[in-house]
Amino acid sequence: MKSIYTQIFRAFFLSMALLVSLTSCEKMEDDGLPITNDLRVLQVRMNDMVIASGATGQPVIGELKLVFSHPLNTGAFESALKLAPSASYSISYDGNNSFAILSFTDPLAYETEYALSLPKGTYGAAGEASIEDFSFTFTTAPFEAPSVILSSSSNSLFEGESVTITATLDNAILEDASMDLVFGGSATGSDTDYSVSAMSISIPAGSTTGSVELTALDDAEIEGEENITVELANLVNAVQDGSQILVLSLGDSPPALELKGVLSLKIGGTSTNGRAIHFRVLEDIPDLSIYGVGIANNGGGSDGREIDFPAGTASAGDDILLARD
Repeated sequence: MKSIYTQIFRAFFLSMALLVSLTSCEKMEDDGLPITNDLRVLQVRMNDMVIASGATGQPVIGELKLVFSHPLNTGAFESALKLAPSASYSISYDGNNSFAILSFTDPLAYETEYALSLPKGTYGAAGEASIEDFSFTFTTAPFEAPSVILSSSSNSLFEGESVTITATLDNAILEDASMDLVFGGSATGSDTDYSVSAMSISIPAGSTTGSVELTALDDAEIEGEENITVELANLVNAVQDGSQILVLSLGDSPPALELKGVLSLKIGGTSTNGRAIHFRVLEDIPDLSIYGVGIANNGGGSDGREIDFPAGTASAGDDILLARD
């Protein structure tokens, strides 16, 4: 009987030992680390993404988080932690000081390997010590020039008016971007038909846009519609997908008259036997005779100026009714 009890006890003991062994192994497999009271770095995160030592393509702006197995003696930890090459950062902690967060106050260098090191020592708040040196490396991403788009606040302007020409990057970068503007077209620059506030656009680091002002000059000549083309050249820290040509239409000074409508008239009868055009005077006109009207031919284009206004003056706000039978 005693032998039976002994065998049962041995079987139970072996089963428990095997269960403890399996549980211990499973715990090590789940955590990836054995259970120990030594101070260790359990995890490293860049911008809250877990990374392994040797990671590449890391952002140049962000924060590095070290997850420790125990709360830290922050003074001892900070005095021993090293980063090479050096970078400007501040350190903050979670509620129990087991997470150390390195926030970089200045962007890191592009395509550079950084090495974080903590020599073996006592850094735990309760005297816990590491048993080996900690070393961790990561490499930042290379610089990639952003794409630039050229645009304008309007595609047309009259003499005396201005448009804004803008270059827009598809993302902000840590370098200044610049580009030259090349003007062409039938209109003449150099303060003849138009002037430009600058012949190049600069976009400061961290920004995405830069602009210049183009102003059409009133030369008192009737030239008809002209055009201005704008292209980019000599791009620095920016690229464009193919060539871009911005085309602006430049017209003479806008007329001081505004067309308000066309009327059908019934004069001395019931059938339509007359037409009238209603104009509004937008600004004082010292001599109306400089203006005239061209009438379309059956929906086609006008033959040119067909009706002249009589000599005389008009004031802003006046209404003019031009009638014919």
